[in-house]
Amino acid sequence: EEAEINYKKAIELKPNYANALISRGQFFFENSKFEASLRDFDTISTVDSRSRALVSLYALGKIDEIYNRIEANSELDDENISVAAFSSFIAAKEGKDTANKFCKNPMDFIHFSNLSSHLKNSNSFINEVIEELHNVKTIWEPTNKTTYKGFQSMSNLFENPLGKLSNLKSIITDELDLYYLKFKNESCSYIKKWPSKKNLFAWHVILKNQGYQDAHIHSGGWLSGVIYLKLVPALEKNEGAIEFGLNGEFYSDVNSPKVIYQPKLGDIILFPSSLHHKTIPFSTDTDRISIAFDLMPKGVLYQQ
Repeated sequence: EEAEINYKKAIELKPNYANALISRGQFFFENSKFEASLRDFDTISTVDSRSRALVSLYALGKIDEIYNRIEANSELDDENISVAAFSSFIAAKEGKDTANKFCKNPMDFIHFSNLSSHLKNSNSFINEVIEELHNVKTIWEPTNKTTYKGFQSMSNLFENPLGKLSNLKSIITDELDLYYLKFKNESCSYIKKWPSKKNLFAWHVILKNQGYQDAHIHSGGWLSGVIYLKLVPALEKNEGAIEFGLNGEFYSDVNSPKVIYQPKLGDIILFPSSLHHKTIPFSTDTDRISIAFDLMPKGVLYQQ
């Protein structure tokens, strides 16, 4: 109640205050006041507000309006990762494509490789990378991130990297070239507007017993990836696996497609940043260590 009062005061002082409108709109949404949340999101027009408005419309059951808005803003939101993620979800649920052109079927663009295809002794290399990561500051369950029961670094591992991290960055840039060649004939904006510079932002995650990452997308990225440096035994089916899907935090369907993959040591997985992914919790005291990274859009320097 206090939050709602203060959001109202802020908006009275500054009617188009985007942060306050987004925050109050989300407050309304999470309290099932969907008409009110839609009004706040529609008061402004930002990358964030337009995607949240679509989710409010979904909660209200206004499917036709969703399709109409996606079409009306198809050029404006051509590189809007959150809108692309929701568009893929609603298209699969309704069995009808939307006008969003970023990446209609993101699960078709998952690419698997391994460090062993780039190195003669990948296991030794992995151990050396882990040693270097010991010197990188991490935070336990950082705020506003999806890591639970684990540590995550916040600085960019690939900003002026040294040692094995520099080698790893070179391997990833080579893998990105292979990825683009694999999909270069696709007509979606994801490929047609491929970033001209390999601007990478990377961080690492150390998950502990019962650790996991909630389903999420990387709204500030273009392509996302993960490299597995240490794995956990799958004591029960799919423990420690990565799951790809179209369901988001505030929209889901039991029949929505998903892909579950149990990674192998040294695996490199690349996929569109608009594809939801999560880690399935595991019940062992072994650490699960991975490096995640984003290929950033043109003009974006740091992770959003």
